Amino acid sequence: MAKITKEQAEIEITQWLDEKKVFEETRETFRQHIGVLNEAMVNGVLLINENGLFEHTLLFPMGEGQNALTKLTYRKRISDSETLPYMKGVKSDDGDRRVNALLAALTDSTNRIIEKLESGDKRIASAIGVFFM
Repeated sequence: MAKITKEQAEIEITQWLDEKKVFEETRETFRQHIGVLNEAMVNGVLLINENGLFEHTLLFPMGEGQNALTKLTYRKRISDSETLPYMKGVKSDDGDRRVNALLAALTDSTNRIIEKLESGDKRIASAIGVFFM
C-alpha cells in the first residue's frame, strides 16, 4: 500500500471536494469524515486514481484466493436513478440500510457486500458516502 504525507492527502481530498463542489459549510459539518479520508490516504488504504475515483483497499478482504474482494472503487457522481435499484425493499425510515444501499450503488456492488464490511472498512466507506447524501 502506497502511503503519502498528511499534507499531500489533504491536498488530494480538498481537490476531490472542490471537484464535487462541496460547500465550505458542509466541509465543516463533516470535518471528522474528512479526517477519516485523510488518515486512510496517509496509511495507503485509500487513494484517488488517475480517473479521480476513490480506490479503497479493504483492511479486511472478503473471501479467499482469486475470488477475494480486496478493493472497492467509488463512483465520482451518482443520481437518484442510479441509486433507486439499490433502494428497492429498503424502508424510508431505515437509515442504516439506506446508507448501505447508497454505498452499494457508489461501488457497483451489492447491499450484501456492504453489510459484510468490517467496521474499519465501513467507517472509510461511510466517510466517502456522506458526501453523496
